[in-house]
Amino acid sequence: MAPSNPSVVLRETFGFDAFRPGQEEAVRAAIGPPARDVLVVMPTGAGKSLCYQLPALVRDDVTLVVSPLVSLMQDQVEALAKLAPGRVALVNSQRDAADNRAALKAAADGELRLLYVAPERFSSAPFLQAMKDIQIGLFVVDEAHCVSQWGHDFRPDYFRLADAARWLQAEAIIASTATATPQVANDISVRLGLRDPVRVATGFDRPNLSFGVIPCASAQAKHRHIASALKEAGATPAIVYAGTRNGAEKLATHLSGNLDGAVAAYHAGLGREQRADVQRRFMDGRLDIVVLVLGERAELWHNQSAPANGWLIVRPVGTKSNRDGIGARVTVGDQVRTMTTAVGYASSSHAGVHFGLGAQAEVPRVEVQWPSGVRQAVENVKANQVIEVREK
Repeated sequence: MAPSNPSVVLRETFGFDAFRPGQEEAVRAAIGPPARDVLVVMPTGAGKSLCYQLPALVRDDVTLVVSPLVSLMQDQVEALAKLAPGRVALVNSQRDAADNRAALKAAADGELRLLYVAPERFSSAPFLQAMKDIQIGLFVVDEAHCVSQWGHDFRPDYFRLADAARWLQAEAIIASTATATPQVANDISVRLGLRDPVRVATGFDRPNLSFGVIPCASAQAKHRHIASALKEAGATPAIVYAGTRNGAEKLATHLSGNLDGAVAAYHAGLGREQRADVQRRFMDGRLDIVVLVLGERAELWHNQSAPANGWLIVRPVGTKSNRDGIGARVTVGDQVRTMTTAVGYASSSHAGVHFGLGAQAEVPRVEVQWPSGVRQAVENVKANQVIEVREK
């Protein structure tokens, strides 16, 4: 059995001398006894995953982690396997049936402490039957904003998670997200049936992110701006978001013809094996740029399309562009006055976003609603102007 002192596990297993803000409160609530429901709202890079990973390694039962992001699950499992060999596994559609069965058996046999699954699994009767043999202590809903119809990324598959947690007789539910307005946070709590949850929220301010404007007279101009940005030193590896699958294909073709690096489109219209191949090549460095579709279940990170709703801009910028804490830069351009195109890439110095607000170099007023009351009102926005965003 792992030592029960969270600080000892933090130091000896994870290699940290102290908890980050909010982590210890969430960790101790999840460990118990008795374990309590917890709602964690922390920006990417603040250590949300440790809030359930550490309790899972302390407890004697299995922590079930539900996440819609296959690549993120894979990354977390690989990292945890180095810290706690043989104690973590995942079940998803990109693994063959035999591997998935082996993971479920290891959990049922008490070998695992963490099991990662996709929300779609709970529509499968064989999966539910196999889960019935596993003692679930913590039921973790990652990307919990997906359960809220008020959120930016509502997914119907999340609706069944509250029933699944009760059916599996989980001791506590841990809901985790990087972005939730107070309305979304309350909706998460109601829809997941959280019981007097411990609420841990550390704010959304990302001081290493800045925002600016690049005017674009046409779609062709957008493509030229994106290609130009991606030619800069340190611009790749990069992920670009397009508004549609067709737009993603066209932009990938344009970038392939104008850049030296390897470029590919990635979207739900591609076959599973093709998507997996693009992901593998990007993650191992054989692919420099991937073009995704904003709003689809992308398994990769970074940003061509940002909708006019500032909340939908905060999400990809704040969570995709700077997962390692080093910094990232994002460029957005459009030929109309709604913010609908963006590109992001890793950077060693800072993170930035450039919104294209049409052919005009100036606009009377641009007002973007940000989470938790964060709002940036811009008077007479000029091209390439950098806007610092801070939470009020």
